[in-house]
Amino acid sequence: MRHPSALILTAHYGNGHLQAANVIARKLKQKGFDPIVSDLFGESYPAFSTFTQSLLVKSVSYRPSFYKWFYYGTKKVNSKGLSQFSRYLGRKRLQELINEHRPYFIITTFPLHAAPFLSKRAGFLIPTYTIITDYCIHPYWINPLIDHYFVASESVKSTLLNQNIQEKCITVSGIPIRPEFEMFFDKRVFYQKYHLNQNKKVITVLAGALGVLKNVKELCQLLVCNPSYHIVAICGKNKSLYEKLLPLALRFPKSFRLFGYEEKVHELMAISDCLITKPGGITLTEATALQIPLILYNPVPGQEGENARHFEENGAALVSHTILETVKQVHELSSNEELARGMKKALHIIHKSQSSTLITDFAINQIEQQDLILR
Repeated sequence: MRHPSALILTAHYGNGHLQAANVIARKLKQKGFDPIVSDLFGESYPAFSTFTQSLLVKSVSYRPSFYKWFYYGTKKVNSKGLSQFSRYLGRKRLQELINEHRPYFIITTFPLHAAPFLSKRAGFLIPTYTIITDYCIHPYWINPLIDHYFVASESVKSTLLNQNIQEKCITVSGIPIRPEFEMFFDKRVFYQKYHLNQNKKVITVLAGALGVLKNVKELCQLLVCNPSYHIVAICGKNKSLYEKLLPLALRFPKSFRLFGYEEKVHELMAISDCLITKPGGITLTEATALQIPLILYNPVPGQEGENARHFEENGAALVSHTILETVKQVHELSSNEELARGMKKALHIIHKSQSSTLITDFAINQIEQQDLILR
């Protein structure tokens, strides 16, 4: 017997969109659905997609002023005009996917305007739901043909309301993350597994899935000198960064742990007393689930900067712009228990648990309600 299908559209512009899509797919499969995850741009325009992904990484890493201009410049452009322009991007591939799989609904974790346009205007009448994967929103996400938005915070909801999106079409769900981050942990097991001393502060430097955090070597060199710290550096898929840090790991085997791409990163994060990272939406949400005090290092103007501002204003993170400022903040967090406790409390307030369950239950319930109406 064939399972009902659902189409999940995403893109590889940053790792967060794909992560959220895979979490939703996993949850739908548990609920008896056949989820189809599609990188719509990548499948429609592979060469262009690869080029623009590379351009994004380089602009974020080496030309943040260009990315700032792009993000805020396009923010001033009429959002309706943006969505009108992009509704044709990937349309042919999307129609193929719909014809082949006949999905009950479409969920997007990236602003892909072909989905709501095609599902409504081409006679398919397929509900389209959008998950916004940051704690801020760019106008490009907004499309009047989207049936429902799932957002991370009340502030994002307020922005949508100001753009004339009806309140009944918005749910503050949080951002979907892997269930491992919301499980109960016996942290002693992880301390033993990774040979870390429970009596030392575990300072984790997370370079991100693509390893774009800058000046990691210089930062680790300053931190590892403190005998009360255990430094954990996670390089993601950045082999060059891993090789740069390897001499440090060999020199300080008892106080420095080095990792590349770590599938069980939740275990290392769970025993961290402080996390130094970039303010991506998924990483921030994982930190809220584990209540790890955050230092957000040198956020790039754009959604990183907006995410960082949201967490800083809510007392859930410190923001630094230099290596020395970061080191100072690590010392402050490590010595000031009241500051750390306050940050953990703020992270707990921000966190919305079981986001993937809420989103998938909503989509499935809409189908069931429609069936009742048709009967």
